[in-house]
Amino acid sequence: MDAVRTALGSGTPLVSVTGPTGIGRTAFLAALADDLARRGTRVTTIRFTRDGDPVPSGGSGTDAVRAVVGPVVGAHRYPEVARRAAASAGSDLLRGTGPAVVLVDDAQWLDRDSRAVLEALARRLAGTSAGCVCAVRTPMPGEDAAWWRGLRAAGLLHPVRLRPMTGAQVAGLLAAETGAVPDAGLVDHVLVLTRGVPAAVRDAVAALRRGRSLSVVAGRAHLAPGVGRCAPARDNEFVRAITALGPQAHAVARAVSVLAPLGAAVPGLVAEALCVTANEAARLLGVLLRAGVLHRGRRGETWRFPVPLVAAALVAGMGPFERRRLAACAVDAVWTGGARCADPDHLADLVADAGRLVDPARAFDALLSRVAQAGGQPHPHVPRWLDAAVDLADDRAQRVAALRAQVAAHRTQGDHAAVLRGARTLLDDFADELAPDASHELQVIAVDAVRSLGDVDALRDIAEHRRSWTDHAAQNAVTRAYALSAADRWAEARDLLESDGTWRHADDPASARSGDLLLATAALWTGRPDRFERSLAERDRWPGRDVPRRLLEQVDAHVSALLVTGDLRRAEHLPAVEGVEVARLRTSGRALVAALRGDVDHAVELAWRGVARRDCDPASAAMCQAVVALLVARAQPAGARALLTAARDAGLRPAHLLDLAEAQLDLALGHDDRATVALDRALRAVDERQVLVGAELCWSELADVALRAGDRDGARRCLAEVESLAETLPTSRVLLHADLLRAVVEGDREAAGRCLHLVRDRDQPGELAAVSERLVRHGVGDPASLTEVYHVLGGLDALLHRSWLRNLMRDNGIAVPGRWETVAENERVLAALAADGLSNKQLALALRTSEKSVEGRLSRLFAHSGYRSRIELSTAVLTGGQVRDGGAGDVGRGRRNGAAGE
Repeated sequence: MDAVRTALGSGTPLVSVTGPTGIGRTAFLAALADDLARRGTRVTTIRFTRDGDPVPSGGSGTDAVRAVVGPVVGAHRYPEVARRAAASAGSDLLRGTGPAVVLVDDAQWLDRDSRAVLEALARRLAGTSAGCVCAVRTPMPGEDAAWWRGLRAAGLLHPVRLRPMTGAQVAGLLAAETGAVPDAGLVDHVLVLTRGVPAAVRDAVAALRRGRSLSVVAGRAHLAPGVGRCAPARDNEFVRAITALGPQAHAVARAVSVLAPLGAAVPGLVAEALCVTANEAARLLGVLLRAGVLHRGRRGETWRFPVPLVAAALVAGMGPFERRRLAACAVDAVWTGGARCADPDHLADLVADAGRLVDPARAFDALLSRVAQAGGQPHPHVPRWLDAAVDLADDRAQRVAALRAQVAAHRTQGDHAAVLRGARTLLDDFADELAPDASHELQVIAVDAVRSLGDVDALRDIAEHRRSWTDHAAQNAVTRAYALSAADRWAEARDLLESDGTWRHADDPASARSGDLLLATAALWTGRPDRFERSLAERDRWPGRDVPRRLLEQVDAHVSALLVTGDLRRAEHLPAVEGVEVARLRTSGRALVAALRGDVDHAVELAWRGVARRDCDPASAAMCQAVVALLVARAQPAGARALLTAARDAGLRPAHLLDLAEAQLDLALGHDDRATVALDRALRAVDERQVLVGAELCWSELADVALRAGDRDGARRCLAEVESLAETLPTSRVLLHADLLRAVVEGDREAAGRCLHLVRDRDQPGELAAVSERLVRHGVGDPASLTEVYHVLGGLDALLHRSWLRNLMRDNGIAVPGRWETVAENERVLAALAADGLSNKQLALALRTSEKSVEGRLSRLFAHSGYRSRIELSTAVLTGGQVRDGGAGDVGRGRRNGAAGE
């Protein structure tokens, strides 16, 4: 908008605002009209119809003038006629005081007479306080484009091109539409569909909502599991623009929406599919090209819709037979060598759509082959391909193969209900077709799905052998143990596997492999680490390690177990030495690695994704606990609370780690009493279930609470518990906290030295900062180390923890670097906490200051930030605004301007 005002103010008489359908030209003109009117400019708004007729357009102009840029018969042939019409219009615009502007929408429909008047008017207004702004749809036919270029060459025109929305702007629109913070995957998905065209973005959001493909969990918006083909409204702005080109052009556009990836064969296939001549097909394709609906590249080798959502809308508007017929036509052409499809995913879509209109056996093989090429990675189209394959299967063996692949695909997508349906179908109806290995794997998958769906009764029935899918003793033993672990009954799972040896000796490699993995993890977490350590040391004896999928299972399970115990170094080393990509590990493991390594944004994104999908693998609760701690450190308690609530709703395990996360959140907000209750609850669960991982963290937090309260005896009891735990489960994290508590409770400087050596060796930035701060706070650490800690916390953007550390640094005479940076950061942490909904009393507790101080700081924040209330502040944070010293208002205003299309 600034560019338009600047051009008009400099005396340039014409401004063209250009962009394709849906970019927001009309909305931009409306916003410009309001802005100009507020500034005292007289505004007239008109638009042109497709027939070239000018009609009044809505607007909020003041003092509307009678200027009309309309067709004057003969103006393009007789310059004097055009000059007289322009002189009359110009006199109206220049009469009176102050500037005047005519806004012309859909100026691409100007006929030759109207263009002649407009050009003459531009020459009349050059250098004056009046001007004209024309919104023009692109692309333009060659003749029209040449005319506009001529005006620019003559110095009469300044072009302004409306840009597509950026990722940040799409995220802001999604936040405004859903009232939730959008996941990066959702933003990327919408950008791919829409190329950032605002009208397409709105259509995509509506389509995702209509198709129940948009999931909002605890204030975060995600793509729901199993998202496949997008089905936008059949009568949106883009389809209407195509329909206006005529029924034949519309039919060609529908055909091309299916055939486009077949490249050079498109014109011939369009002619064949629509039963028209090659010349007629070429003519109609030309109509679509000139209208900007289609883009042809490399001299006809490629065809595409500039906005992919347009193709999706056209497909959605077809009847099922029309789509199947077009798909069959395309598949036949590819299979007979008459065409080549550059996009293998699209070809698989075509095969799935064609169904039995093409060779069923070949179609079945093609679909399963493409699924195999996806490599088990999440792919939005795979479930639909497999649905088609199931329908194409000619016998029970083929149907079982397709159903097994379908279960695996739904599991990868996180569609737990579909996973359970498929697994039950196979186990109940096709048991005679399943090898023991396949049967066991499906039972474990079914248990995971039952757990993720939160069906506690069904899980208990499986665990206690009131329900089973087979009479196979070894499979039953391992399946029951999996159900026990899924119910957080790890010690019982361990005892069952140790007492029932059938799974070790049965002619069932899958049961033996799964039983070994589960027992190693269960034994480690319940204080018997020898079996797990032996498994790690004897990796060359892992069963099935020569099969990539089996090796991935082994690595993933061991990495998860290590990460829950806090052993980041070995967890990162294992995939590296085994040649397994970290990206192939489960979401919880990747999130934990990111959290412990200090990659905060990535950790938060992955954690929300995992919780939204209700992934209940063994590391999920540890993931949540670590990420909640990071969010608290970043002064985002509401986000931390929302994640914790969603994690509890999803039933993440081990559950006592969620109690620990709750306690750490309450401690940050100054609620020591509530935190103590949560920690006691966690430790009772540790005792009852004998799941020891994370117990050292609970005792360590309790000891710190006791020391702050002056309860030295209580702190010593915590120390005794951790030292006892170190004898049973001597992981590096347990040993670290044993030394930490001995140092701060007993004033043991040797223990403090060991503690610092170990925490540096563990190389986890957040842990290093927390341990160093605690040692100094309790008088057994070197205050000079606080400068390093301050920089470490800065790298984590730990606003809240840095604000606390500044107080400790001043108490110990350590200079806080960067005075102005400190002032800005104090404001950021206050704004972040206020935006998260904390009351003044809660803010005072969190910031460890008085309510009166908080009131004064809030007043100063609102006075110069541009925000007038906490609601505005919260909205800005939700839609991606960054709270900065003196810049909050600018961020809010910038986001609004961006949304207008500038």
